[in-house]
Amino acid sequence: MAPFIIISSMNMSIEAAAPPLAAPLPVGTRAPPRPTTPELDRAVIGAPAVIAGASLLRLLQLSSSLCPIGAFAYSQGLENAVERGWVADEASLGEWLCGLGQHNLAALDLPLLMRAHAAWQCADDVAALRAGAHVLANREARELVEQERHLGTALANVLVNLGVPRAKQLCGHASASYVAAFALGAAHFGVGAELAAFGYAFAWSEQQANAAARLVPLGHMATQRVLSSVLTHIPSWVVTARELPDSDIGASTPALAMSAAWHETQYTRLFRS
Repeated sequence: MAPFIIISSMNMSIEAAAPPLAAPLPVGTRAPPRPTTPELDRAVIGAPAVIAGASLLRLLQLSSSLCPIGAFAYSQGLENAVERGWVADEASLGEWLCGLGQHNLAALDLPLLMRAHAAWQCADDVAALRAGAHVLANREARELVEQERHLGTALANVLVNLGVPRAKQLCGHASASYVAAFALGAAHFGVGAELAAFGYAFAWSEQQANAAARLVPLGHMATQRVLSSVLTHIPSWVVTARELPDSDIGASTPALAMSAAWHETQYTRLFRS
């Protein structure tokens, strides 16, 4: 009886505070239609947020490890670095990736990605392809050049299938760079240049961490800790890339160049670079 009394008194207080119910509709009238999902989106989220969300989803698609371009087959010199003992545990892996991010991605890939993005947006395909050629010219080992071309062509084929006709010119082109193809996809789907740089850096970081998990090897939690640490540096890489003048674009990673070159003659290999 006591619980019933408490609940009843609570109900009475709620009813007293609640606003009066709306009057019932007259007999024979129909209730107004409920808002559709797009209408609810506009009312709750707002049109600009919906548009930004759609672009973000496209960026996630481009950055996803499920994107069928074969990135899982490349370690970008990491396999030889593990072979030589340069990368042997969680700490050394974090140092390796953060060093490459600062001196390679922030100084080469990301600034050229932003320039290619601007060129695609302005329909200046020649300038976009020139940015791709600049990336290829700065890859310091044969396997790194082959990786850049293969991923660029593969992503271009994906973009063609997703309804991006301008990607056809990258298929088999001498300047078919992954950087240029990623920039084209981002520009086509309305993703801003800086946000595209974040997505590109995340895709690179995740792929490297995934390769390290098999090579070092690392457990799942250790791999996630390394990835989490690397992700905290990406905003500074994007800022560096945004402010870098044309004359300063270029990588300075001799350890990567040597490990990628030595990987070509490594006796046993899991990866193509």
